[in-house]
Amino acid sequence: MTNFVRRLAETALSRGWLEHPAYFVDESVYRFEDVFAGADRAAAAFASRGLGRGARVLIALPDGIEFVWAFLGALRIGAVAVPVNSMFHPDEMRRAADIARPAAVVSDPEFADRFTAPVLTPDALRGDDALVPPYAPVTDDAPAFAAFTSGTTGGPKLCFHTHGDPEILTGAAGAAVGVTADDVSYSVPRMNFAYGLGNSLFFSLLTGGSTVLTPRRLAPGDSLAVLEKYGVTVFYSQPTFFAHMLGHPDARRVLDGLRVAVVAGEVLPESLERELRDVLGPRLLNVYGTTEIGHALLANGPDTVREFTLGRVIAPYRLRVVDDRGVAVAAGVEGRLEVSGPTIGLGVPSGDEAPIRLTPDEWYATSDAAVMDSDGFVRVHGRLDDVEIVAGINVHPTEIEDRLMAHSAVEEAAVCAVRRDSGISVLRAYAVLRHSVDEATAQALRDELLESCRSSLTWYKVPEDVTFVARLPRNPTGKLLRRTIRALAADDALH
Repeated sequence: MTNFVRRLAETALSRGWLEHPAYFVDESVYRFEDVFAGADRAAAAFASRGLGRGARVLIALPDGIEFVWAFLGALRIGAVAVPVNSMFHPDEMRRAADIARPAAVVSDPEFADRFTAPVLTPDALRGDDALVPPYAPVTDDAPAFAAFTSGTTGGPKLCFHTHGDPEILTGAAGAAVGVTADDVSYSVPRMNFAYGLGNSLFFSLLTGGSTVLTPRRLAPGDSLAVLEKYGVTVFYSQPTFFAHMLGHPDARRVLDGLRVAVVAGEVLPESLERELRDVLGPRLLNVYGTTEIGHALLANGPDTVREFTLGRVIAPYRLRVVDDRGVAVAAGVEGRLEVSGPTIGLGVPSGDEAPIRLTPDEWYATSDAAVMDSDGFVRVHGRLDDVEIVAGINVHPTEIEDRLMAHSAVEEAAVCAVRRDSGISVLRAYAVLRHSVDEATAQALRDELLESCRSSLTWYKVPEDVTFVARLPRNPTGKLLRRTIRALAADDALH
């Protein structure tokens, strides 16, 4: 029952980690001792400006040691850290700040005009000789940080998490990954997302491991170079990024050096899972979680793996699959996934509103369609609002997308329904090819893909056509923007 940063510091001291490397950033190495010293300086800078318990501190910084110092410094004084994507368009950044309602912002000076709250630069958190305040005497259930939802079903909201949550998340998802003091971790998802925050901050600092931070999000080839340069053993990314990475000539050789590769963020297509398991075998760990939960609560492994599932629930969480009335369905029957556990914070529209926390016995209704088999293994088919209706029948786009991506020429695919002028709904497919092709080859590929669908899918699941595009629209977390795909399909239907 104490401040999270104090627990971190006391754990590192008692286990002899202070001289161990905590972060590698470019050519610099920061020990655990350096992490806590920087957090102390940030806490002093915050306190000298009148910030304290409950104050919202927006952190608009790229991944780097300054982010870590700002985040831990805020928690040290009992403030609430609110990370935000530092690469946001100025209008999106202003909207995020309007939602967060911060008392202060930590940001690079060139972005100061985006905020109405006072802005502290990273240099300001390093600099003055202000007295380091004592650890704020907060309890485990006190708000510590808030994460923005991705906004895939509406405007972004803030999910608040507590000083006690990081240890629970590390004991659940972190234990499934198996992070230890011998590991070097690297996460493609940034620390302004709940998934990346656990990967790059909580898990390693609580277990004595090291983490590589890169201020900018790297291309797949550059990420492979990072894995090799630092001897990364734990690598986190999304399915799409892994798909791009596998096209690199050095991918298999570099990925062979990993102890575990963790994939999350969206449904893993079956064709891609086959490719990844061919390279990684049992070292591939597929997990599922939400911002509301804080990280993952389902893991396919490490001990028992069932292909094409998200695995089984991780203690202390529970889950069930229910029908439209909220009644649990039988094994093998599709329904809505609901979860319960000790870290669930529902989204609120404004940072100055009181956090909404569920008790461990309350059920949180996700928007995901899922099936659980009799052994507890779960398959998630996508969001309920992603379901398309064709011929009056519900169709999960991921099933058709898996079929398209099984073709060696297709890197990623998206499928949606479009209504013709006649009122009939049909499916339209969009695909990104691994290599550019001429028009004759493109037409041959279209024919092959459609024939593959006809040969293995019920007629109403077969797309009317396939359009090749350079890229698919995705949000900053890598999730497919299906609303944008639907708008594109509707526009195409008019021409």
